[in-house]
Amino acid sequence: MTTVSGEHRLDARRLLAAWALPLALLALVACFALAQPAFLSVSNLTGILHRVVTVGIMAVGMTFVIMTGGIDLSVGPVMALAGVVAYFALQSPALHGLAVPAGLAAGALVGLVNGAAIALARLPPIIVTLGMLSIVRGAALTLGGPDLHQISGQPGYSYIGTGLLLGVPFSIWILLAVAAAAMLLQAKTTFGLQISAIGDNERAAHLSGRRVERVRAAAYILCATTAAIAGIIESSQVYTASATFGEFGTELDVIASVVLGGTRLQGGRGSVARTMVGVLFLGVVNSGLNMLNVRVDVQLVVKGAIIVVALALSERAVARSNSSSTTA
Repeated sequence: MTTVSGEHRLDARRLLAAWALPLALLALVACFALAQPAFLSVSNLTGILHRVVTVGIMAVGMTFVIMTGGIDLSVGPVMALAGVVAYFALQSPALHGLAVPAGLAAGALVGLVNGAAIALARLPPIIVTLGMLSIVRGAALTLGGPDLHQISGQPGYSYIGTGLLLGVPFSIWILLAVAAAAMLLQAKTTFGLQISAIGDNERAAHLSGRRVERVRAAAYILCATTAAIAGIIESSQVYTASATFGEFGTELDVIASVVLGGTRLQGGRGSVARTMVGVLFLGVVNSGLNMLNVRVDVQLVVKGAIIVVALALSERAVARSNSSSTTA
């Protein structure tokens, strides 16, 4: 029989598990602010949001994939491909007005191939997407070569990455819109419930009549499409498209943000809202270390260590909460 004090301890542990990452983020912000007061300036905080836009948007799609128990390692090359496709569409009089849809379609097509191979052919996600990483990069290089393609005289397209809306970079509004739409998709639709069900127990989800293959494939299409959005934003920010964008390591930042947000790599449990906290956590780490003029090699070590420690503390808090629940 659970005592009142036991219930209070259980509630406290659950609360700690739920707020571990946000509290760690606030503590990190406080430490950087003490070391460098300019860290809390409006321009720097806005700059942090601006710099995490592409990773944040990709992390939204990756959350759904990881919640199914999968992974997508091809998001970096998809970024590059979407930007290159959009560039060539801008150069074509017939396709000029379809540059953004063309880039998104290229990403969605990659997601469709990934989803079909994983959901229908039952191939391992890590093998399929690792192969697609190479295939898509090769396709982008075949289409655009290794050169930088300058995007000039395209104010509408450039506004996506460089424009301001109500004094805030337009790309931040895109991130907020994508995140909000994904939160509604996760919380208010059967698709969101099915994603969790598949990650928890795929066989049980299948036996309950859920369309496991379609939902799993849709998750990969969504993930690749968010990568394409990020690629379009990046190319419009730097006025350049290149098949070499989205270099190795991009997908690692995306996956780290999702896992930091509490999404289980085994699938089942995850939250887009908490993924956004993970994205901000990494953004604060990068910005703070840069402001303190920490060397790049040291930054990599520190960032890796912070991620490991944060994950360990978060997992420990969740494990203790679950253990207490079982005991109770």
